[in-house]
Amino acid sequence: MIQVRLARYDELAAMLEVAMLSFEETFAPHNTREDMDIFYRDNYTLEKMQQEFRQPNTALFLALDEERVLGFVRLRKNDEVKEKLGDSTLELQRLYIHPQHQGKRIGSLLMEKALEYAKGLKVDWMWLGVWERNFNAQKFYAKWGFERFGEHTFLHGTDPQIDWLLKRKV
Repeated sequence: MIQVRLARYDELAAMLEVAMLSFEETFAPHNTREDMDIFYRDNYTLEKMQQEFRQPNTALFLALDEERVLGFVRLRKNDEVKEKLGDSTLELQRLYIHPQHQGKRIGSLLMEKALEYAKGLKVDWMWLGVWERNFNAQKFYAKWGFERFGEHTFLHGTDPQIDWLLKRKV
C-alpha cells in the first residue's frame, strides 16, 4: 500500500537519492557529464535539501511503500510568475518518482496531494516549469489540466536550457 504524507527531516537523504536517480534518467542522455555533475553539486546535495526543508511557505510530500521513498513533490509559494498570474499562486517545484517505480500511479497520488494542498491554501493557480525536451512529464501534466503560458531559461550546469511554464487553475 502506497502512503502519501508530509516528509520528515530524517527522510531527506532518501529523497535526494530519488531526485538524483530520476534526474539522471531524464537529463543524462541529453547533457554532458560535466553539466550533470555541476548541476548536482549546485542543487542536489543533502545540505541544500536540508536548507530547502526549513524554508517558509513550502511543503514536501512523500510517497512511501512501507518505509521506502518512492517519490516526492515539493511545493512552494514565490512571486516568480506574479506578473503573469498574480499573487495567488503555488509552484510545483519538483515531482520526482524513482525510475523503478514509474508507471505505478505514484505521480498521480502526489499530484492529488499537491492539488489538495493548493486548495487548502486557497490559491488560484498552480504552476511549474518543465524542460522543453521532457515529453513524458509534459504529457503527464497535460493530463492533469496544465497549459503552457510562457517559458524561462533554466541553467543546467553551464548549458542554458528552456523550461516551459505550465499553469492550472486550482
